[in-house]
Amino acid sequence: MGKKYAYLLIGLLIPVNILFAQAPAWIKYQKRVLKYPESIYLTGFSSETNYYGDDENELIARCEENAKKELTEAVKVSIKSITVSGTNNVNTGLSQETYEYIKQSSVSVSGLDIAGLIMQHYYDKKKKTAYAFCYVKRSDLITHYKQKVNTGLKDLEAKKQFADDLLKADLQQKALKAYFECLPILREIEEAQAILAAMGKRDEVSLKKDKTIQLKSEIDHGINQLNSVAKNSISDLAFFIANGLNMQVKDLKGKVKLSSFTYEDTRMGSPFAKRLHKELEQKLVSETALEIHNIQYANQYKKQSLLDYIITGTYWEDSDYLKIIVVLRDFKTGKAIASVESKLSKAFCEKNKLAYLPANFIEVNTNRKNFLENEVIGGDLSLEVWTNKGANDLLFTEGDTLRLFLRVNKPCYIRFVYYLADGSKVLLLDNYYIGIDKVNKVYELPEKFVCAEPFGAELLLVNAQTKKFDPLNTKKQYGYEFILDDVPVILANTRGFKKIEKGEVMRAENSIVITTMGKFSDELREFSDF
Repeated sequence: MGKKYAYLLIGLLIPVNILFAQAPAWIKYQKRVLKYPESIYLTGFSSETNYYGDDENELIARCEENAKKELTEAVKVSIKSITVSGTNNVNTGLSQETYEYIKQSSVSVSGLDIAGLIMQHYYDKKKKTAYAFCYVKRSDLITHYKQKVNTGLKDLEAKKQFADDLLKADLQQKALKAYFECLPILREIEEAQAILAAMGKRDEVSLKKDKTIQLKSEIDHGINQLNSVAKNSISDLAFFIANGLNMQVKDLKGKVKLSSFTYEDTRMGSPFAKRLHKELEQKLVSETALEIHNIQYANQYKKQSLLDYIITGTYWEDSDYLKIIVVLRDFKTGKAIASVESKLSKAFCEKNKLAYLPANFIEVNTNRKNFLENEVIGGDLSLEVWTNKGANDLLFTEGDTLRLFLRVNKPCYIRFVYYLADGSKVLLLDNYYIGIDKVNKVYELPEKFVCAEPFGAELLLVNAQTKKFDPLNTKKQYGYEFILDDVPVILANTRGFKKIEKGEVMRAENSIVITTMGKFSDELREFSDF
């Protein structure tokens, strides 16, 4: 058996950078939850012991970042809990239309921007331990994002009217540019709506969904009058996207990471996604001054700091079409600065035998839903996991090498479980101890993996906890430990603890979706237009 393998930007922060003379009450779990109850506040907490004699400010900065991540991840998990299953709209009382709208809007939170966080920190010199705590009132967050939706809709309406006026004046190129410039405003509105939905505000008065859809429809109509959104080939589609992005940003140049396209909100790719990525990469080089930066890295932060932009894309089934949504973001701030939407007929994919879903989509999507149910969120243990191609929108082709990396902020035990495309479950690493000497350092799994058959979407689930894991039922074959237990049994083995007080078990969890596929045998063949 061949060996197989698999941005979070916080916005406005209100810092309270005070080193307290006395230890603040919030460093204790019980006092923290009493003063900042979950029903009223969103919170994030992190602590770290100074094992290596690091600068106190560096330690505090890391804790603050981990605290922000915990809070933001809680919001993202709330959004995913709404969108993960088509049955959730029944459970939450949403109409099907509202459910579908929130599901599509949820992709705008890839650069999630939580405003109004209040940050506090403390350094205990005696214990050589740094603490950070951030919080925001749910009511304040709701008020802020309702206002953001209202302001965004006013800006969107004004920009659309400006584009309409240019079109009436027969200034077609300027009108097209103005219509395109409506789309990043729309992405910001969608982000605010997704956050409101996560806060339980899913009514029309809060979301203004109908008004947003109306304006979006009018913008689509304006673009279609000037340049039909529906394209006949992947080459035409890629040109439309590259040209649309270029029109919206003056002097668009610099290093950009072009992420792989993924299906809806699943993070899974496909042969169609690979082909579109290849075509768009070529068109970006020929039509813009952007430089494609294909990152291969062990330390994701040092290399990524070289980037100016990131382009992400998703595609959605829309009747007889695939609707493609592309967003160009400023890498450092996460702000959407350009966006393009277009369509390609499903018949084109069928005619050219180009699958837009991985072969094992149904099975892996079921597993994905299981993973998202009761997902472990936060706590004081931080776990980061990535590959040599990053952590998001991952596509590996036959022959590619996969390397896996992780970093934790406290001594703990690690378990890696790899769910392969053929349904097998492999225990890559179990009860591997990360000691004090490896805390906050990049650890690379000793084995490298080569992409080989069977191909499809695969899932890597990584768990960390401060006590050893209970054993799983395994059978050694081909040099691997294959897990015999079903997915629910595996998850039950590694879940169940909640946020804890000092001295009890801490847990953290991270997952990566990887799409693997064979090489195209007809790389140079032109596809037939539909």
